[in-house]
Amino acid sequence: MKWVRRIFMFLLILAIAGCGVLAFLNFKDWSDAKEELDEVKAEKFEGEDSVAGFTTEENQKSVAFILCIAPDNTAYAWGSSYAVGADVDGKVQYLVTNGHVVQPHKDMGYSINVVFEDEEMVTPEVVFYEFDEQLDMAILKLPEPVSMRKPVVIRDSDTVTAGEKCVAIGYPDKAAEVDSNFSGDISSQSVNSGVISNTNVVPAGSSYTTFQHDSFISHGNSGGPLFDKDGFLIGMNTLGREDTDSVNYAIVSNSITDVLDEYDIDYVDSEDYLDDIEGELSAAKKKFDKKHDAEVADAEEEVTEARNKMLVFVIAAAVCAIALLILFIVGNKKVVMVGEQDDGKKSYLICTKGIFAGQTFEIADNTMTIGRDKNSCTFVFPEETPGISSNHCSVYFDVRTKTFVLTDNGSTYGTYLSNGRKLTKGVPEKLAPGSTFALADKANEFMVDRK
Repeated sequence: MKWVRRIFMFLLILAIAGCGVLAFLNFKDWSDAKEELDEVKAEKFEGEDSVAGFTTEENQKSVAFILCIAPDNTAYAWGSSYAVGADVDGKVQYLVTNGHVVQPHKDMGYSINVVFEDEEMVTPEVVFYEFDEQLDMAILKLPEPVSMRKPVVIRDSDTVTAGEKCVAIGYPDKAAEVDSNFSGDISSQSVNSGVISNTNVVPAGSSYTTFQHDSFISHGNSGGPLFDKDGFLIGMNTLGREDTDSVNYAIVSNSITDVLDEYDIDYVDSEDYLDDIEGELSAAKKKFDKKHDAEVADAEEEVTEARNKMLVFVIAAAVCAIALLILFIVGNKKVVMVGEQDDGKKSYLICTKGIFAGQTFEIADNTMTIGRDKNSCTFVFPEETPGISSNHCSVYFDVRTKTFVLTDNGSTYGTYLSNGRKLTKGVPEKLAPGSTFALADKANEFMVDRK
């Protein structure tokens, strides 16, 4: 049966190795899945930290160049304007500027043109014009809606406070004087930042309210927009002090929206825009959260599945290792096979003749070795006993064959059976219970028996 046990042991070793490899691979899968789960959990809604406003580059797309040309082409005047409309992503047809930018057209017969990229000129209709102490404003209507400019988002000027940062965008005439590449497109605009120093200033010779600020502007900035730090329109640059570049004035946005409302021209209000953005962000966040929760659940399921697979192979490897250990331990002991159990009796060595005559000695589970050497024998004769070798013979009971096994260990005077036959050295001899044998001669005779 040894070969069967060895095959089983070999198979168990293979199983342990295989389960170990699979456990390692699934550990890697589990580790990767856990890392992915951490990444998914760390994902954040992109709109949470976003500012619902506009960059300077986006605001520049709202500003357009206004060019007035004398009938004989010998004189020019220009200014800036900005688009208004109902949809921040839609086309525009209306532009707002200062009244004095349009004055050459209204009073001197100059042609008026809106200049876009590649020097494309469009002739607008002046639907509103006022240039007096009450107001300095004009509204231009393009022949048809265009996508070259985007509408501004207008903030209530009553909410603006002194100390706020601001940005002025336009086409200053000083830039045209020094730049031969000046064309009137977006790249020719100037962007100048500053601070609102006063929110309720009425310039000399007028009765309209303005913001005082220190963003640099010049004549070409007239009619251009003044934005707050979030890119919302708060005013329209109109004039500046002659003695300094740091004191300039912008008509407040509420004066502008009053005229737009009167002429039923649509525009985007910052409060409405923010409400819409907040609603869109809220809806987008709910959608993100729902998707994110599903992704987290899927990732957690993958982690759990990979962990369970890993544990299965770890447990399987452990079970195989325990089985291998048991098989190894059992294989190194005498095994009582099924159907060949012990009968419950004990084995005895009975001395019938000799110095131990009449004495009975139990043969335990291990082999009993008989001789004169007390270091190697379990049944020891006195040193001077004649005919007995140092390690004379050994005997044990085999539960499988129900017989005693007697072996001569190379004695000098031999070991004999009851019929007088001398045992061959090292060759086991089976004896039935009740059999006798002698060491050297009949003087030292023993019986083996079961009781």
